[in-house]
Amino acid sequence: MPNNSKVLTIVSHLIVALVVSLLCGLGSWQVSRYIEKQERITQINIRQAQGQISHSILATLNLADVRDVIINLTPLEHSDKLLWLDNQQSNGQVGFKLIVPVRTAEGWLLVNMGWVKGRKDRLALPNIPSLEELSRPLAGAISIPGLNRFVTETALNDGIFPKIIQQIEFTEIAKLLDKPLLPYMLTVTQPSQDYIREWTPVVMAPEKHIGYAMQWFGLAIAALIIYIVARRKKRVVEDESKLK
Repeated sequence: MPNNSKVLTIVSHLIVALVVSLLCGLGSWQVSRYIEKQERITQINIRQAQGQISHSILATLNLADVRDVIINLTPLEHSDKLLWLDNQQSNGQVGFKLIVPVRTAEGWLLVNMGWVKGRKDRLALPNIPSLEELSRPLAGAISIPGLNRFVTETALNDGIFPKIIQQIEFTEIAKLLDKPLLPYMLTVTQPSQDYIREWTPVVMAPEKHIGYAMQWFGLAIAALIIYIVARRKKRVVEDESKLK
């Protein structure tokens, strides 16, 4: 029995240590996300203060991270192979963002024209708004959309367009379009009557990550305190039983 008690004690110590380590790890990850968001906001502010540059100049800057650079360009032409980015929300409504491939002097570039409300019948695509803007200078921010590993692209490479896509995956979209693409996208930010444009490069405020971090660290402390109190009570009970 004494040996069994020691084994149970060691196992309980290990389980609590694992749980506390996991909770502290989650808290530390939230702190790192806070730091990343703060750095990103600083980068955005700096690049907005620098104002617009032409797309042709962007390649000469040799930036390690081109996100959030504000540029202007005049498309040479645009493809008729249009893409609808699915499951996009605006003011609580579900819709699509229209992605148009345009040719520039630097190569083919995906352009996010903005949000369009979906139809009640999810199988029916929205009407394509005006693309007249593509014949004039465009202004917007460079973005590199992140990939969701839980999303699997299901678009068929059957040559039929417009096509619904689930996320911006440049390699897969290049195959669909049969065109090499620049490794970033232009998110148009200038006002429009046909599209809703809400450029929000940082969706969650950095301060929220600190709140989440405090919750995880708090749970870790609580788990440790509960375990220590429980162990002490157990020892008291054992000591009392020995006296009897």
